[in-house]
Amino acid sequence: MKALLVDDESLIRKRVRRVLDLLAFEVTEASDGREAIARLSETAFELVVTDLRMPEVDGMAVVRHVRERYPETLAVVLTASGRVEDCVEAMKAGAHDFVTKPFHEDELRDTLQAVLRSRVERPSRGAGGHRERRAPVTLIGESPAMRSLLAMVERIGGSDATVLISGESGTGKEVIARLLHGVSPRAGRPFVAVNCGAIPEGLVESELFGHARGAFTGAVERRVGRFAQADSGTLFLDEVGELPPAMQVKLLRVLQEREITPVGDARAIPVDVRVIAATHRDLEAMSLDGRFREDLYYRLAVVPLEVPPLRARAGDIPTLVTYFLSAANKRNRSAVRIEDDALTALRAYPFPGNVRELENLVERLVVTDDDGVVGVEDLPAKVRSLRPASTVALGGGTATEVIPDVGIDLNRILRETEDRLVDEAMRKAGGNKARAASLLGINRTTLVEKLKRRGAPGDE
Repeated sequence: MKALLVDDESLIRKRVRRVLDLLAFEVTEASDGREAIARLSETAFELVVTDLRMPEVDGMAVVRHVRERYPETLAVVLTASGRVEDCVEAMKAGAHDFVTKPFHEDELRDTLQAVLRSRVERPSRGAGGHRERRAPVTLIGESPAMRSLLAMVERIGGSDATVLISGESGTGKEVIARLLHGVSPRAGRPFVAVNCGAIPEGLVESELFGHARGAFTGAVERRVGRFAQADSGTLFLDEVGELPPAMQVKLLRVLQEREITPVGDARAIPVDVRVIAATHRDLEAMSLDGRFREDLYYRLAVVPLEVPPLRARAGDIPTLVTYFLSAANKRNRSAVRIEDDALTALRAYPFPGNVRELENLVERLVVTDDDGVVGVEDLPAKVRSLRPASTVALGGGTATEVIPDVGIDLNRILRETEDRLVDEAMRKAGGNKARAASLLGINRTTLVEKLKRRGAPGDE
């Protein structure tokens, strides 16, 4: 594989090259953006690693050139800025990830390996294609909800406080965690992510804390756990609400004592790790009814962040659709466009799967298109059927659209409308059920029953 390394500092190029050599890349160097673009016109590269700030032609221009001309090429940005806006702008330009200077070579290696895995995990149609990394695009948009979230990330960027990120599946909680790491004093040190819900219960302790050789059957050698791997850096505990009760106790102790004890080892090992946790569950409610330790919840939620669902920032849908449509057209060598009425229908749909669902839908529309134009009739029935609901004014207003020829699913529309209103009330009330019920004009007991019907935490 071939990699293009772009940086105006020779010492940085030397450090990055060592990592690329270890990953078995054939490396070509460029000392500025202008030279990099010239190199790209001569040779095909699988990977471009570029500095962001360079004289004349900067790294942003290099990334945009790669995105526009070579959609199969992966791009990673090096930035000394540490500003959230710069990181987000690089992602919007087409970067698959970023590393903040000064960086540790292990972190750069881990980042590059993760980007390369994203290429392998879901290849596109056609030889040599890849699927662009999906996480960064969740940050696209200028809605008040996204601006507020990124402003909070900026405010706490220099802090070492533990953060709890909540939000529905598909909203991009991990990319927020990576941003927090990238703009923190720990940038350049390891960022280690672990999905707590994907580890068998019997292996969680070993996965997090490691184990000594011979600690149990099959432990033929010593294992370094995720906490030790993240030492001096950041550990991201995704779906922390899935941890079994016994592990909640042990995690609490580690957060308090800042030391770990590997399975089968009597020695406690100090660790310097910032923990960022994420969950799609209501941990506060779970702590109140005994399903999650209350003391652990408060240890994790020193700074709580909520990533808004896509339905709470529907104004960003057109921008996201444009981004996904452009990427899908490049992957499939097509020129599909979407009509305004279809875009309006997409904006009205609540997208329970959030940005991930929208991305997959746009990909499907491009792949299955037969005339180069996506209209309302090309959308799934569940999206088309919500068009009338999007113009019904609550409180006695008059709808401006008629029921489409394909008909509607009234029960589903009413159920989804109710769910959206309940979600909004709970957000505005900060999770306080009595206040949320008041906003909805119903009593608290009725609200609790509605939450239970959806599988959300109610009152026992």
